[in-house]
Amino acid sequence: MRIAVIATYTHPTRLRIKEPSIMQSSVPELIAGLCPPHAEVEIFNEKETDIPLDRHWDLVFFSYLHSYYEHTKVLSTLLRQRGMKTVAGGRHASYFPDDAKAYFDAVITGEPEANVPALIEDFEKGQLQPLYNRPSLGPTAIRPYRYELIDFTHNKLRLPGIEASRGCPFTCNFCVLTGNERYRYRPVAAVIDEIQTRMHWNPNFMGLMGDAFVFLDNNLGGSPKYLRELCEALIPLKKTWGCALTFNVLKDESLVKLMAKAGCRYVYTGLESLNPDSLKAMNKGQNKLSEVDAVIRRVFSAGILLSFGLIVGSDGDTNEYLEKLPTYLADLKYFSVTFLGIVCPYPETPFFRELQAEGRLLPGTVSRDYDGYTLCHTPKNLHPSEVVEHFNRLCMELGSLPNIAKHYWSKLTMSDMPRYKQTILFSGPEILSIRNPVKNKARRYIAGQDSLEAWDVEQMRALALQPQRLT
Repeated sequence: MRIAVIATYTHPTRLRIKEPSIMQSSVPELIAGLCPPHAEVEIFNEKETDIPLDRHWDLVFFSYLHSYYEHTKVLSTLLRQRGMKTVAGGRHASYFPDDAKAYFDAVITGEPEANVPALIEDFEKGQLQPLYNRPSLGPTAIRPYRYELIDFTHNKLRLPGIEASRGCPFTCNFCVLTGNERYRYRPVAAVIDEIQTRMHWNPNFMGLMGDAFVFLDNNLGGSPKYLRELCEALIPLKKTWGCALTFNVLKDESLVKLMAKAGCRYVYTGLESLNPDSLKAMNKGQNKLSEVDAVIRRVFSAGILLSFGLIVGSDGDTNEYLEKLPTYLADLKYFSVTFLGIVCPYPETPFFRELQAEGRLLPGTVSRDYDGYTLCHTPKNLHPSEVVEHFNRLCMELGSLPNIAKHYWSKLTMSDMPRYKQTILFSGPEILSIRNPVKNKARRYIAGQDSLEAWDVEQMRALALQPQRLT
């Protein structure tokens, strides 16, 4: 039996652009690890390489985000026309299973560990069901990834990734996890064993990225007690790693030092805004801006690069705040922004329901618009065109070469921990990538006003497919 596992991708510019980077979707390796030993499995990440549509597989699993749905159902339809069975999974499929059933032979709405093996067993019996929603088997059921299937030649920057936990204990109103996924974590021993015995390392750059990996968790610090236990177990491995966690965890100085001792050299946290009114509107009370500067200095001094994500278009945002944002960032000498987006009301979130009830979702919105770079609603204090204007300006300012030079100058000498300077140097291209979403000057970045990718439009017309309209 031949199986393909495909993570689809569409670029924020709506141009056909690949985007190799350190962090990538590892869903293909996860699903591959749940396939039976007798299956011949191929994995594809469309962010790195095109899908060979002339190939034949018996069964094809698709993992995709909301904004990739139109593109994914085009691929699924083309493969189904050639006799292949296709499967949809992920948050969009879980929230819109009835819509997905029209374009895929089966839809998985539960966690993969319980459902993928059951689906494959049914397929081999000729009894494939349209919907699989078996209950979670818990974090202990997470199987080791198929790391040996990763082709590092397609993305020389990529690092292998691993899950230690799933979910998040917080309830930010714009987050897809809120109300949909509780926080839980794997046994530390299982995580350590997978790193020691299963993980394959990036051989590029003369071994500079060897023995380095990333945790794929939404919030590795959801349980500080668990994070401490994990770090203690990581110390003897002498590996280098990065993770994402919430800002409140970094206020614990002893925990930050333990993370650095355990090999942590990179932390991403979604601070989201420097505007207290915006944070209040997001229900993101764990971020206390009065503590930001001291925490940033402490984390860098420990030997960890602290990277932030910011979003614009929140209900607390004003023209005055967004115009002065670069000044506020300059006042925080060591602040590093590596992601800038537009707040997105994903359909399964409390934020979407709030906007829907207030009639503030923009007309003509389709699933493609829910990408984190397109305004899908009318903010309380800004006109949609003002949000887009600020977004374009900030992308160019924050992703500028002078900003990268300032980043290097202010941070390279803050710590002498092993691999710290190397991590700082590798982060420059990540800051530069802030400009990537606005490279298509023809885009409006307002829901309902930008067409889909040209290839998808052509295929959808030929296949008589329609976009999924959400307003």
